[in-house]
Amino acid sequence: MKSSPLVCLAASVFLALSTVTTSAGPAATPRHTGHAHATAVWIIFGCAGSIIFTAYLKHVAQHQQLTALEAETCGLAYWFRIQSPR
Repeated sequence: MKSSPLVCLAASVFLALSTVTTSAGPAATPRHTGHAHATAVWIIFGCAGSIIFTAYLKHVAQHQQLTALEAETCGLAYWFRIQSPR
């Protein structure tokens, strides 16, 4: 949606000068959840993200695809220059 800069400026000024105050109340303490589940999720998404990031950078820098070893190690073999045993 397109809007003019003048409308955005006017809205910003009105919000900055408004006299309405809010109170969020006391801070809620987070309840304890199992770390194993959260850790597993971050490992899965971190590994997938690392593979995608490493594949993109290798393509830009060398115009090549990741090797199987580089993909299986979540891109770490590319960064540490680990070669597959032959």
